[in-house]
Amino acid sequence: MNTGNHSDNEARYFDLTIIAASPKTEIWLSDTDGHPVQMEVGELRTGLLEGEYVVEFELRTTTYPVSLYDDTELTESEITSAPSCPRPKLRLLDE
Repeated sequence: MNTGNHSDNEARYFDLTIIAASPKTEIWLSDTDGHPVQMEVGELRTGLLEGEYVVEFELRTTTYPVSLYDDTELTESEITSAPSCPRPKLRLLDE
């Protein structure tokens, strides 16, 4: 989904794929401000604005940072082998 040529002010979108260790594992993705972005089971595939995100495998578990500045594919074991991060406070809509 990489948009290729862009100006400095233009929004850039990238593909993100996260594969859980089990096909039954919930993958929860939020932005760093606490807004829920997406939830999938087993495998999450999406296109998002470049930036920083937070992922957790199953709700209310340890959270991990995900940086999206290029098309990215990650596994649960790759993500959970890195340091965790604080859970952002849940925010809905324009809170």
